[in-house]
Amino acid sequence: MVGAMDLSIAWGNDTHYWKWKHIPESRFAEVAILKSVWWLDIHGKIASVMLSPKTLYGAYLVYRISNQSWGLSSPGNTLVSFREVRNEISNVCLQHPMERVALRNDGWSGWMEIELGEFYYDDGDESEIEMKFEEHHQYKGGLIVEGIEIRPK
Repeated sequence: MVGAMDLSIAWGNDTHYWKWKHIPESRFAEVAILKSVWWLDIHGKIASVMLSPKTLYGAYLVYRISNQSWGLSSPGNTLVSFREVRNEISNVCLQHPMERVALRNDGWSGWMEIELGEFYYDDGDESEIEMKFEEHHQYKGGLIVEGIEIRPK
């Protein structure tokens, strides 16, 4: 898994839009907490040599939603790119418009995930896998990003 600190998040270092904090439920020292932003771009990369060869993998954005969230039902786009193969998905929502998320006592949902795409890693394909989620249609907030998980399908 690529933790939020190792991702490239648009405006991620600007405290007007994001804050970084430790939460006990995360496996990482810090997660990214979205205050408010219009331009949501989350990009990650991982070296293919860290993976097992001859395996089909999926890449998943792992996140939580607060009871104060807004704008997360606007559809975004995902991309997983490896070598010359690009796997793109359109109209991906972090929260579906008609769906209510079950919240814990602390006001946050449990960890959720959306699939960003898949790729096949063969022997000798030494390159980077690029993974993205992008949404630029409206203001949004109330999102915690833990990271992007890569696992066999």
